[in-house]
Amino acid sequence: MNADESPETVTAGLVDQGSTAGDSEGEATLAALIDQADSRNGKPGAKAVLAVDGTKVVAFEFATGDVLADHAARHPVLIQVIRGRVEFTLPDGPITLEPGQVLHLTPMLRHAVTALEPTTLTVTMLLPRD
Repeated sequence: MNADESPETVTAGLVDQGSTAGDSEGEATLAALIDQADSRNGKPGAKAVLAVDGTKVVAFEFATGDVLADHAARHPVLIQVIRGRVEFTLPDGPITLEPGQVLHLTPMLRHAVTALEPTTLTVTMLLPRD
């Protein structure tokens, strides 16, 4: 993401902005996030599952070998792996994330993601409040 792009600009066309997972109160179990989006053409599928109070949660669905090319987010994000394994390529080197692990990325930290097996993960964007 370029510094002048919003999260909505970067996720346009990649993230399905449809209905949220969970109930009318915005609550969802981790299991409900699996298979929210379909992987396609070597790229992960993504679906916004919650947007409230300066926080946007996007569920990503990766097939083995899917790649999310090098990019950066303008705001801090938290990544949580729900199932599967992914490799994050970071400036200091690659790291592998597995279920239950959480990764915090600071604003503008360049990274790429490669799925080592079928994977569901969430990205929680920590957005400024208006």
